[in-house]
Amino acid sequence: MSPCRSFRTPNPVNLAFFSVITLLAVIGLPWYWMTVGVSSAEWALFWWFVIATGMSITIGYHRLFAHRAFKASRIITFLSLFFGAAAFEQSALMWASQHRDHHRFVDTPLDPYSIKQGFWHAHMGWMLFWRQETDYSNVRDLAADPLVAHQHRYYLPWAITAGVLLPLALGALAGHWLGALILVVAARLTFVHHSTFCINSVCHTFGRATYDIDATARDHWLVALLTFGEGYHNFHHRFASDYRNGVRWYQWDPSKWLIMLLSWVGLAKQLYRVSPQAILAARMAAEQLRVERALAQRTDTEIGEFLQAVRERYAKVKSALNDWERWEKESRKLRAAVRERSQDAAETFRLAARERRLAFERARRQWTNLINRSPLIPRTVHVSAAALIVLPGVCGILR
Repeated sequence: MSPCRSFRTPNPVNLAFFSVITLLAVIGLPWYWMTVGVSSAEWALFWWFVIATGMSITIGYHRLFAHRAFKASRIITFLSLFFGAAAFEQSALMWASQHRDHHRFVDTPLDPYSIKQGFWHAHMGWMLFWRQETDYSNVRDLAADPLVAHQHRYYLPWAITAGVLLPLALGALAGHWLGALILVVAARLTFVHHSTFCINSVCHTFGRATYDIDATARDHWLVALLTFGEGYHNFHHRFASDYRNGVRWYQWDPSKWLIMLLSWVGLAKQLYRVSPQAILAARMAAEQLRVERALAQRTDTEIGEFLQAVRERYAKVKSALNDWERWEKESRKLRAAVRERSQDAAETFRLAARERRLAFERARRQWTNLINRSPLIPRTVHVSAAALIVLPGVCGILR
């Protein structure tokens, strides 16, 4: 499988496209607002297309096509391709191919939008001053879909129809075709583009590394707000195949909620979820690594003894977590097998798994208390000691 190749040479088509759209938005919108005024119908069209195109990128291009995090009905596949084309971010096939290379070769010269080549490069420079030679051998699964193949072959008609002609037609029906051109086409594209681009730039520079402290990917709540949940990027790079990005109940991820809703009405299925135990294991490993690196910078004589105690407690936590996960999986299988024959047996297995979970929580509290109460640990690396609640299949982990 060959990776996407990039060559430093200006891309005049992209330079012209982004220049015209940006100037029309930055100059045209203030002029139109002051001279004509923006009606409520125009704002409604703007936000409808922001949501439709933005979520077609997050749910369709990203989670459905690039990562195969769930399976969708044909109508959802078509709508994702139609409004995804309206975002003018290339065909789903090219987008998914480049994104898969980004994950496979992240932060290396083979990463199409590597942050190691600079913030501007990752944001949009890679599209303006580089030419991508995309190898589609990593998306043969997508190319086999006739709809995806058709959108790729006739991408420009798809994009112009969905992203320009449709908003202009709707604007004309409302008596505001010029407003539709400036606001619903140019300003909307500028907003959606730069929101999306922030994932490659802002989320690989700022934020918190919750699950992998050595990754450049970061969790950033503001980018999540702008991109319908895509900003929890450290989680995503750690668990790329999960249909969720914001795994906690309070994290803004409407893309996750819509995918879940689609599954409830039969329009999506086989939603891939990483187990709560795997997520907890990654988070605790990151916290343990932070603690060990903080202690490595200290020269106190008691550091060695304290570090040994922390490692022993951490080993107990991992053992308890593995035990809980093993019983949870077994009890799920056995409950399904015996449910019709014996409710009592199913309840016994459920209670056994619950006991293992409680044992894990006790071990985890001991580990976090040892770290958080020690004067040797800076407050910036204290680990979370919040209570744990698990809601399988809905929001994942609530903290």
